[in-house]
Parts: sequence; structure tokens; C-alpha cells
Amino acid sequence: MEASKNTIKKNKNDIKYIDYLQNTEPYNPVYAYPNLSVNRDGIIVYADRNVSRILGYTKSELIGMEATNIYVNTIDREILLKELYTKGSIQDYSVTLKRKDGKVVHCQLEMSIFKDSYGKVLGHTGILKDIKFEKDLRLKIEKENQRLFHVLEQLPVYVCLYDKRRNIIYANKYLRNRFQKFKNKKCYQIFYGKNESCEKCPVMDVFTSNSPMIYEKTQIDGRTYQIYDYPFLDIDGDKYVLELGIDISDKLIAENNLRSANETLDIINKVLRHDILNDLTVALNYCDLIKTEDQTTKNIVMQTISKCVDLIEKTGELEKAFNKKINSNDVKLFDINVKIAELVKHYPEININTLGGCKILVDESITTVFDNIIRNAKMHGKANNINITLKKEGNNCEVWISDDGIGIPDEYKDKIFNEGFSQGPNRGSGLGLYISKKILERQGGNIKVIDNKPRGSIFILTFMSEDANEIC
Repeated sequence: MEASKNTIKKNKNDIKYIDYLQNTEPYNPVYAYPNLSVNRDGIIVYADRNVSRILGYTKSELIGMEATNIYVNTIDREILLKELYTKGSIQDYSVTLKRKDGKVVHCQLEMSIFKDSYGKVLGHTGILKDIKFEKDLRLKIEKENQRLFHVLEQLPVYVCLYDKRRNIIYANKYLRNRFQKFKNKKCYQIFYGKNESCEKCPVMDVFTSNSPMIYEKTQIDGRTYQIYDYPFLDIDGDKYVLELGIDISDKLIAENNLRSANETLDIINKVLRHDILNDLTVALNYCDLIKTEDQTTKNIVMQTISKCVDLIEKTGELEKAFNKKINSNDVKLFDINVKIAELVKHYPEININTLGGCKILVDESITTVFDNIIRNAKMHGKANNINITLKKEGNNCEVWISDDGIGIPDEYKDKIFNEGFSQGPNRGSGLGLYISKKILERQGGNIKVIDNKPRGSIFILTFMSEDANEIC
């Protein structure tokens, strides 16, 4: 006869087994571990959270309970025990149980008897499964898997899964269409047409290191792929490598074409800046020496040559602004006062005053920005005085370049930084302020213009930094 709850006697074998189960118990909705144990007297000695969820009792309520209390018909338990203790184990055994709230729940049991070291039967242990829960969970997993595989099938890249023998056990649509026959073939046969494995195999390296790898390889069809290999562990704990390959062949061709175009452009610019510029400078000097009564024509010729010289110089500045990458070795902490002092000597006809102090983390091209703004104020703004104020604003260093010229009309303020925009009688190439804006943006700064009072313009240059102590 089964003992009542009040007369439970837990022997040391029960306690030892319960301790083992409690120390290894996970929360596992797919029942990977034993979740229910009943001793020979019919008392539940162990139940985990899954059993608690299925039957509606707390764990403390279940442990010590007579197993007959969870059966709808006690005769079902007697039949189960007879088969279990005759065979030693049962698999997928259907049983109808009763929850705490009285509701019926259809379950399956996988049970085995357990014995002590002397071979004495102590009870039985195994897994209690909720059939409806398992069915719902299986459907949910299948639905999620279908959604995942649908995404993988639509990707414009190849995705595959390798086992430890370099076999492809899954390939998405992109890869299947690319290589029609890949079954029973190794990765080195499919991708590289080899009969032996690669001398250094990234896939096997991922298996060994358990760390991802990223690399580029040209494959058998001549296409180059950026390849990402990741260690992958399935639900059973088996190791695989998940590989994703992105075709970068067109990108590499475009980069090579761009590199070639830049090299050609660099040669053209060198010809412009050296050979043609030198010839124009010589022509300008000779033109200046010519004595003629037609001074108007002479001035037009000299202005045209000067404009060409200016345009070639601007082309060189433009190339630096767009193509030159900022080299950390070129970036320095510059004192703006020093840079402005170097420029002042080129504009003796303008009174330039500097107020305040500020240091900025930039490269040498910043001199071009100051030079363009000062030259603009002189040539187009007809300024006689320029004040340069340096001040700290939060984490920024601001440089205010104020002039007393004719100013910039409101309708032009949004246009003066556009490529090729120029206006007024002394219109130039329209590149100076455009280049200045690009140089500042390349170095993390910006530029804007506002009206000065009572007349003139103010160019505000802002240099940004994560560390305020770094700049001002």
C-alpha cells in the first residue's frame, strides 16, 4: 500500500537522487532532462518547473504527494506500473492526468526504474510531457524555422552550413542556383575546383578556435567574395560553421577604376599646376613688361591670365579637399594666431586684428580656408579692416572673421558655398568658399556667414572636438 503524505520517509537514496536532479535542473521547455521521480512507495520525490506548470501545483506541493492524486483513474497508474516494472522502461506512454484545478491534461511519459548500488529498485524516474504544449511548441518552432529559411532563401548572398568534414549540409537558393551540383562534395571542390583541401582552411580554423573569421577569396567562377565564417551550435550541441558570402567583384572593379581615374587626374593636375602654371606666370610677367598706349587691352589680358593662374591654384586646393585622406601624422594642434600671422604679410593693404586665442586640431590645409575668406573680403567685399575673434563655445572653438566691406546680400548667403557660384564685377571661379567648406567638413567643422553691424560680413568657423581641453 502506498504511504500517506503524513508518513513519508525519505531514505538516503531518495535524498541523494533528489540533490543530483536539483543541482542539474534547467528550465527546459523541451524536456531534455528527467523532470519527475517517484519512489517505490508511490511518493513523488522530485518534480521540476515543467511538471509544476503541467499539473498546476507548486514544486513544494508536488514533492511528498502521493502519485495517485494526479491520475484521473487510479487503475491507469496500476497498468503503467505493471508494464514499467516488467520492461524496466517505457517510451511515449500516453496517460491522462488531473491538474490541481481539476482540469484534465493529456500527457506522455518516458520512464525508467532506478536502483541503488546493490541492485534494489528504489522507484522510477523520467520525463512527463504535455502533449498539447509540445504540439503547440513544435508548430511554433516550425513556423519560426519557415520564416528564417524564407529570409535565407531571399538573400542576395550565399549562405551555407558546414559540418566538421567540410560537407555543406545546407545551402540557400543563391548558392544552389550558382552551383547546381554540390551534394556529396567538399567545400574546396565546389568553390575552388580542387581535389585537396586548402593549405590554410578558414572553416577548419573556426572549428578549432571557435572564433569568427572574415576574409576575401576569388572562387572558381572568377567572382570575389567577402566571406564571414561563424561558429554555430545547434539545439543538440553539435558544432557547425555558418558561412555568409557577399559578391564584391563589381565593387573591386569600381575601386580599381576609381583608383586609375584618380591617378590620371593626379597626373593632369600636376601638369596644370607645374608646367602650364609656370608658362602662365612667365606670360604674365612678360605682359607686365610690355609698353603700350592701349593700357585697357593690356589690363584685360593680364586679368585673364591672372584668372587662369587663380583657377589652376584653386584646382589643386580642390583636389586636396576631396581626395586627400586625413593622415593622423598630418593632424596637429595649431595655434590660429600663428597661422593668421603668416597670412597677414600677403595682405599689407588690409588692417587685420586678432582677438583672443584658440588652438585647433587640424592639418595644414586649414591655411587655405583663412586665405580664401580674407582674399574674398578684399576682392569682392572691398574691406579695409578685418577682425578675427577666437573664442571657446562649449566643446567647440569658434573663429569669427568680421570685415567692414560691402557685405553679402541675403539672397546670396545660401549660395556662396555652392560649387561655381560667383557674383559681382570681380567674379572669379566660384571655388574658393566651396573649397573652404569642404576642407572644414573633412576635418569635422562647419562654416556659415551672417551680417556684420553696421556693415560687412562675418564668417563663423566652428571646429568640433570630443574633448574641450583639446582645442581651446
